[in-house]
Amino acid sequence: MDRRWIQNPNRCADEYLDGIEDFIEFARRHNPGATRIRCPCRRCNNTLWETIENVGFHLVRNGMIETYSIWNLHGEQLEHASSSNATRVDNVQPIVDANDEVMDIIQDVFPFASTNMNQEEQDDVPTPIDSAEFEQYEKLLKNANQELYPGCESFSVLTAIVELMHGKIKYRMSNLCFDYFLGVFKTMLPTDNCLPKDHKQAQKVLNGLGLGYEKIHACKNNCMLFYKEHESLDTCPICNESRFKMTSQNRTTKIPQKVMRYLPLKPRLQRLYMSTHTATDMRWHQEKRVDDDVMRHPADREAWKEFDRTFPEFAADPRNVRLGLATDGFNPYGVLNQHHSTWPIFVFPYNLPPWKCMKKEYMMMTVLITEDPGRSIDVYLRPLVDELKDLWTNGVRTYDKSTGKMFTLRAAVMWTVNDFPAYAMVSGWSTKGYMACPVCKEDVTSGWHAGKVCYLGHRRWLPWDHEWREKDKEFDGNTERAP
Repeated sequence: MDRRWIQNPNRCADEYLDGIEDFIEFARRHNPGATRIRCPCRRCNNTLWETIENVGFHLVRNGMIETYSIWNLHGEQLEHASSSNATRVDNVQPIVDANDEVMDIIQDVFPFASTNMNQEEQDDVPTPIDSAEFEQYEKLLKNANQELYPGCESFSVLTAIVELMHGKIKYRMSNLCFDYFLGVFKTMLPTDNCLPKDHKQAQKVLNGLGLGYEKIHACKNNCMLFYKEHESLDTCPICNESRFKMTSQNRTTKIPQKVMRYLPLKPRLQRLYMSTHTATDMRWHQEKRVDDDVMRHPADREAWKEFDRTFPEFAADPRNVRLGLATDGFNPYGVLNQHHSTWPIFVFPYNLPPWKCMKKEYMMMTVLITEDPGRSIDVYLRPLVDELKDLWTNGVRTYDKSTGKMFTLRAAVMWTVNDFPAYAMVSGWSTKGYMACPVCKEDVTSGWHAGKVCYLGHRRWLPWDHEWREKDKEFDGNTERAP
């Protein structure tokens, strides 16, 4: 049985879907009467048991483990599998050394670090990095080449930190828990090891990989941000509230009243093209999408096509990014704090194929507001809006790893995705009261009826000669003449 379909990245392809049906049939035949089997999707990793129907759903959503070409955990005999086409050496993914993967990451972050520093800038030639970036590059390279302890060949300092931090994020480990285990590992290793002693030191090593965040002070009453032209002020010019808290005179550092965390969008969009894993996929919507009137991706619908017709210059380069923006509030403390609300604002790159664009790895958090902003969410959105305007008007020079050339990356927000209360906050249009309909706006027909605000103008959507337009007693006592 040919099992090359497992390697197919397009999980909507007929070859892949037929392969899943073959696997489900194989599992039923070799596990008669079983209601649950191991799930070989990338998320469950053959460690969780699911119903056969759920296994099929998981394989479509998450994909099968690419190295699972011998289905021994589902009843296949190894000696029988050895004669199958699926066990050929060219179908088995090679084992990649962890140190090599880290070096690939560094090359993705600094794709032109080896460029001559005196080279003149050209359109198709990467812009040489400045001295500060080159210093970061050399620090990362030093940690990537330094052994974790003398004689250790399997892990460098940088590889060990990347692996540990990846596990921390994947399994949602707190900083205190991570510090504890890091201290335990450091004690277990030889005394002359170079492992950081805590999370803070590990973060300093990884700072050179970029994608950090900025802290922007905000007015206590959400009037404004101390940002750009107001960055040097100590009091809010609107409400005269102090920027900093009252502390003892002996304290050297000032504590701000309120802080917003902003994660710049441009470096994250640039990284999608600087990485070998995503540079080609960012053009999928135009180069590999099948246009057969089947809805598989936002690019299949009329809104996307109408945008292309309206802005042909933007649509001419498939590398320009189409974005979606979403936000909502949640309480991370549960019942411990009934009044707290955190509002993250996410951006989604819809250039990616459908099996990637909604994965959490590609969801970019741009703003983190640590309390309910209410009607002042536009104050906190200002850095993001400024950056989006610049990306639409001027763009940013970006290196495309797939072509080895520079290009001007532009971006546009095509959708916002919110529930109704969050819609009111982001759009600035109240979804409560007499003009709550964001479609009708000022033309809404509403009134006080039965102790609440009711919207009784729905008869205007009927044909002009409909009999219900003339009826008054059956409705609100008026005939409907509105167009």
